[in-house]
Amino acid sequence: MTDAPPQGQMYLFDAVTPPLDDGSYRLTTETDVTYASHEESFSLQSYFNIVGPRFTVPPAMVAGRFPPNNGHGAFEDDLPHIVLSRRSLPWERELDPDGRIGTPAVADGDPPPMTTPVPWVALLVFEEGEYTLYRNIPLQTIVPADVFTRLGSPANITCDAVEADVDLVKAITPSLEELQLLAHVRWVNVDDRELNAAGGDGYFSVVVANRLPSPSAQCLAVLVSLEQRSDVVPANPPPTAVPIRRVVDETAARLSRAFDVKPAAGVPPVRAETTFALSKSPVHQLGTQSGQLIGYTIESKVRLVALTSWRFTCEGPGTFRELMQGLDDALFGNVASPGHPPLADTGHLQIELQDRLGAQEEVWYRGPLVPYTLTRDANGPYQSADQARRVTPETGAEDISFAAAFEVGRLLAAADPRLAQALMRWRRESYRQSARASTIQSIAARIGVTLPSTLAETLHTPIAPIVATAATAAVIKSGPPIADAYGLTIIANAPGMNPAALAQAWNLASPTVAAALLGADPGTLGAVVTPPATSTRPDTTLGNVAADTAGLARLSTARTLAVNDAITALKAP
Repeated sequence: MTDAPPQGQMYLFDAVTPPLDDGSYRLTTETDVTYASHEESFSLQSYFNIVGPRFTVPPAMVAGRFPPNNGHGAFEDDLPHIVLSRRSLPWERELDPDGRIGTPAVADGDPPPMTTPVPWVALLVFEEGEYTLYRNIPLQTIVPADVFTRLGSPANITCDAVEADVDLVKAITPSLEELQLLAHVRWVNVDDRELNAAGGDGYFSVVVANRLPSPSAQCLAVLVSLEQRSDVVPANPPPTAVPIRRVVDETAARLSRAFDVKPAAGVPPVRAETTFALSKSPVHQLGTQSGQLIGYTIESKVRLVALTSWRFTCEGPGTFRELMQGLDDALFGNVASPGHPPLADTGHLQIELQDRLGAQEEVWYRGPLVPYTLTRDANGPYQSADQARRVTPETGAEDISFAAAFEVGRLLAAADPRLAQALMRWRRESYRQSARASTIQSIAARIGVTLPSTLAETLHTPIAPIVATAATAAVIKSGPPIADAYGLTIIANAPGMNPAALAQAWNLASPTVAAALLGADPGTLGAVVTPPATSTRPDTTLGNVAADTAGLARLSTARTLAVNDAITALKAP
């Protein structure tokens, strides 16, 4: 599949698995070399690690959340979910490589089991009072000892964790088949601003929760790691829905007063004067004939590695449809509810505004929802909200509608972390181009070379080859003593190395005596060395070489001897 989805549509995949799972690998390369009858084998081993998110998910990898972080709204009918920009993350590790969880049961008439890999992450939803969130605690204090050993006993690992009652965690943790159904991959068009708001290549992995938040509840959505957690992941889902409720301490006192409780083996008795939290359901149900309650256990806690989390609140009058149905569609200026501010017939609302000097003034504001056609503002773009303030003929006073829209857009953009990253990249690129242009101007002024002058050529033309060519040409034109690469001629003319000057200064018989005292031969102290005579050779063509059969025969004989010598050396022990 090579064609991207059309805008407004998406392709869904059950799973996207990486070529190699996270872990340590050894790469062995072997080469067999055969020459004549001699064989040699060479082997090279290399080691490498594939490292992916394991105990935390970077914030930059989270492409979206629903409900939004710190969001408030009627979310009780929506399953929370998280969108990750790494398409293969939910399947990069094995959930239960040793098969400790078991195989899901298949009853008669059930569809065949799914063959896609089981994700190692799940999205759990907790309500206020059900959980405790820890930050940066050691891994060995989060998972049981046997799980820590099966994880490889990684040292010096700290991460976030969520703690809750073990019965609650087991009730909301998806089973193996549910984990497969709650994670998928979406492929959207990269030009689709609605579905591809996070950018990237259009591939996203999505993990969905299996619990609906309660109305008017403050909730915490946590993407947890279930790697090697066979103690909390069931093989099969419960046969029926189990309501999640908390049994408080007062229940223990009430039950102990009403019944003569006989605890199960190893369970301390429930007494009215010793209250504690009980498990969510008894080991044995209350019998209508025996009148006894047996097997309530003390509730215990379990911790899970929290890869990432966010909070939201379910509140509000309802969904968008319910809000629209309850909307007062009276004309502007008609106030159905007493105490609500009246609107002008143009949709404007008069409000008080404090200007930058601290003075109060009456201004007008209007939202974008009006019962008539509006024209776009042609005076932009603006650099600040104050530039969008104006006096409109509709009100005859100052109108801050466009200024408020500008400020709302600025705040929404500032809340997007991708905008800050894009602005930083733009600033760095601008600084880099400015530094390049200044450097090129400085080089052109110092070495006197003609470099690109226009801005586009200055920023994109490779300058190093031009400067290197100009520098080489300048060196050649300066006329240095090419035959005296080491400067021997200049050294020989120094006063301390000149035999004539030394003979005169030391009152010697002749410069030859001074040269002997210096201990040098005549060739290095100015004596002319005659180069050997070179023999002249006629110009030779390829045709002349091909016609020299005797010379070619000698070359062939020499090649044969060289090959035979090499074979003999290879065969030698």
